[in-house]
Amino acid sequence: MNEISVAVGGRIRLYRQMKKFTLMALAEKIHKSKATLSKYETGDIVVDVETLFDIAKALEIKPQQLLDCPVSKDDVKEVRPDGFFPQRRICVYFYDGRVNRIVRNLLETGHDGVGRTATFYNDIPSFDRPEACRNLYFGTVEYFDTVTNFSFSSQSNRIERLTMCAANPFDRAGRVLGMLSGISRYPMLPVSIKCILSPDEIEEDEDLMKTLVLSQKDIKLIRSLNMFAVEQLG
Repeated sequence: MNEISVAVGGRIRLYRQMKKFTLMALAEKIHKSKATLSKYETGDIVVDVETLFDIAKALEIKPQQLLDCPVSKDDVKEVRPDGFFPQRRICVYFYDGRVNRIVRNLLETGHDGVGRTATFYNDIPSFDRPEACRNLYFGTVEYFDTVTNFSFSSQSNRIERLTMCAANPFDRAGRVLGMLSGISRYPMLPVSIKCILSPDEIEEDEDLMKTLVLSQKDIKLIRSLNMFAVEQLG
């Protein structure tokens, strides 16, 4: 079974599920049988270019979103001289006070031939199952000397946007604090959240929660500046 076909098929299934399409519904939109689409998703059949574009159009996404996925361990660990971290898979954590728990997320960066891309898997059960995320976002990333900026669009709600900004780690291997901003659904308000970006998984314990929850120092800084600001880890 072709590794690339399996990876592309997994992306087709991921976006189909996020768009709430059944196999039959999407198959009818691209004029294929349900069985054929199922084999596309498992990688048993290689998707031709025209069909790939048809699928992307039916899902209302860019074709490169079906192609922008790691296909080998070597690709995941590839060192990029202009990257945020050496690898393209980044662990992101924040604390959600509405449900009183740490939320784990996966950030994947890539390149579509034109610019840097980023996929954000929000609220995942584990880093081995990002496709089971609660929300999926696709967007772009811009690297600068001191900071990295991410901009995302929701794949299930076209009006929803996310931005994330973090100072670049000095050693390109350490953890850094960032700020994640967007729209909260419950309640419906613009919000900004402190988050940690890490090249490796972090134990979800009291120490991590203490770092993610707004401290008295954070609140003092907010009152002093009249804005939400994130200082880096000491």
